Order: sequence, then C-alpha cells, then structure tokens
Amino acid sequence: MSQTLTALPDAQKLYLKAASTVLRRSKGRPSLPDLAVHVPGVNVDAVHLAQYGEICGFAESAELPITFPHVMAGALHLHLMTQKAFPFPLLGLVHIRNQIRQTRPLLADERLDLDVRIGQSRDVRQGIEFDLLTDAAVDGEIVWTEVSTILHRIPGPRGPVQRAPGVAAALTQYKKFTAPADIGRRYAAVGRDYNPIHLAPWSAKLFGFKRHIAHGMWSLAHCAALLQDELGHAPSELSVQFKQPLFLPGRAALKFGVSASGIDFALLAAGSDKTHLSGTLR
Repeated sequence: MSQTLTALPDAQKLYLKAASTVLRRSKGRPSLPDLAVHVPGVNVDAVHLAQYGEICGFAESAELPITFPHVMAGALHLHLMTQKAFPFPLLGLVHIRNQIRQTRPLLADERLDLDVRIGQSRDVRQGIEFDLLTDAAVDGEIVWTEVSTILHRIPGPRGPVQRAPGVAAALTQYKKFTAPADIGRRYAAVGRDYNPIHLAPWSAKLFGFKRHIAHGMWSLAHCAALLQDELGHAPSELSVQFKQPLFLPGRAALKFGVSASGIDFALLAAGSDKTHLSGTLR
C-alpha cells in the first residue's frame, strides 16, 4: 500500500502511537507488508537545520549534512511502522546498520520529495532484520538514498555468534569524543527520535539498560562532522555498523585512517577496545 501525504506528520504524536504497539504479537514468521509513503516538496526548516548542526557538530553551510535527510524523513519511518499492517512492536527494534549515498550534496534552499518504503527482510541468528529505504529527490531526480537495517529480536535458541574482523587496530589517528548526559534529550528534539532508552536513566532502565544511551544516529553524525575536514571534499557515501551502546555520560575515542578512497573509522570506549560503531566515509 502506498500513500501520499501533503506534509510531514508529527513525530512526537507518532511516538505515543508507537508505545501502543508494545502488545503486538505474531504467530509464526510474520511477513512484512508492502508499505510506502511519499511527501512532495518538503522545505528545509532553517532553524531545525541550525539546531541539528550545533548538536551534531557540523559547521554552518549551504549544503546539508549527509545525515540530515534521515532526520527529515524520521516521522515517515514512524508513520510506516505504526500502520496496523506492520507486525512488530516498535519499542525494542534495534538499528544495526545504515548506508547513505548521495550523488551530490543537497542544498538548504532546495525542496525535497521524500519517499520511504519497507524493503527486504531476512532471517538472522537474533531474529528478523529488515530494510527501511528512504529516497530524497530534487526536480524528479533522486539525489540521496538511505538503507536503514533494523532488527526485530525473537527469543529462542541461538547459533554461535559470528564475529566480524576487527578494524580498529589498523586505524592510527584519533580524536577525543565526549557524549554529555543530556545529549539524548537534546538530540531527540532535532533528530525526531523520542525513544525512552535515550532520554533518562529511569526510562532506559524500563527497557533493561543500566542507564540511558546515546542515539546511534547522533554518534554517527558527530563522527561524520569530526571527519569531514579530513575527507577534504563533500561526502558521497557514509556507512556504519552499530555495535555496542554508548552509555551517557560517556567518553570515547574516534579512531580513523585516511586513504585515497576515503576514511575508515571506529568509535571506541575510552580506555578499552569496546567498539560502539565502525564505518566508512567516502
């Protein structure tokens, strides 16, 4: 089912709706519906963009940060996943990977046609993962695309964990990285992500965390902001694998290596080899 909306929905109201999905249960292996939503002619809110840039660390520019269309489309992600046909409870879904590509930087004065749809799903060791696909087009040309891969955990026996090879040891440069205690609440307002695991220790504990954790997309955006000058040109691709949560407040080290093809990076806990995320910026 495909819908066309005249404006972006209210993300805060959709999070209240998302809370009501906690009782969703599926018998057997659920199939994901063919859902899509389109919103034409979306303007960039200059105040929203400035607040996002300040919180994530991007310098003021006529070009949008490569991660900014993700937050513009965030309410559309929620809109699809709160539809009755979507089988999974939203609270408890885990964002595990993200890949963004752009053919050129989007500009702050451009109007964007936003499209979001449910993509493929796969059985994995932990449950079922699926792709959430987002496109941003200008004058009919798709300029920016994103694949967000999300995991729905299913309790039960598990096979052996497949460990990905470590990359951090090969990364020889680093920058210090601090996540203040209030960054979850501050980012929620601009990232349009009000998941309670990010907002306060007490609300995170309701979902099994010892205290609240940083948004993965804030950590990624801050990494991209710190690395953009090292890249030396506007990025065309940003990909990441989210690994372990960054508890707030927290300190970390952004390790990276620069080559002719771009930058490989990893965000590590300060004083240990615990990896919060790893990725590439091209």
